Amino acid sequence: MCDNRLAAAELFGLLSAFWQPPDENFWRNLADGSVDAELLNYSQLAGFSSDLPALTLFQQSLPTLEALKLFYLRCFIGIGKQSALPVESIYKKWTHDPTARLPIAGSTGYLMGDPALHARYLLDHYQLQIPPDYRMMPDHLLLLLELLAYLLENRPPEESRTFLNQHFDWLDSFDKALETISEDDPEDAKAKRFYQLALQTLIQAVQCQSEIDSHAN
Repeated sequence: MCDNRLAAAELFGLLSAFWQPPDENFWRNLADGSVDAELLNYSQLAGFSSDLPALTLFQQSLPTLEALKLFYLRCFIGIGKQSALPVESIYKKWTHDPTARLPIAGSTGYLMGDPALHARYLLDHYQLQIPPDYRMMPDHLLLLLELLAYLLENRPPEESRTFLNQHFDWLDSFDKALETISEDDPEDAKAKRFYQLALQTLIQAVQCQSEIDSHAN
């Protein structure tokens, strides 16, 4: 396995941590600059462009842990008036099956669409477990990033390239949904900006990896 693919796997694995419920351990690693340093190191080892590290300034933009928890609960779990779930199916047509007769078949905004079924198939195929809390969201961004890291580390380049093309083309739509979330107070606004920064960093990383994969073809 090439060292740059191992570094990319580590990078995407680290980026996946941003999309699970924030805890004190991760917050402390953000606060002391450890996460920024690791992102910079892995992005350089992966051969990514110099633009990516410029985005990774989480230590400087870190809100309180409580603000992160409240924003995550409201926005990414959907407890509140507004949400922007980090789940692929939400941003795509529920199914492209022309024989589907359900009223939601051609609509967006629903869980367990075609992307979820395919993600679940891949996770089962590679014998990767789906945590109980994500059974109805196998295409949650957390799981997609963990699967991407696995493919980069363990499978041929064409598999990670195909997976990137199939399952990471909705991030701009997610970004637009995140932008619409209202801000309750300055710390809430800071938490929103933190997650926007995390998403922008991820989008840039996906673009860099896609470019590397296309050149390797």
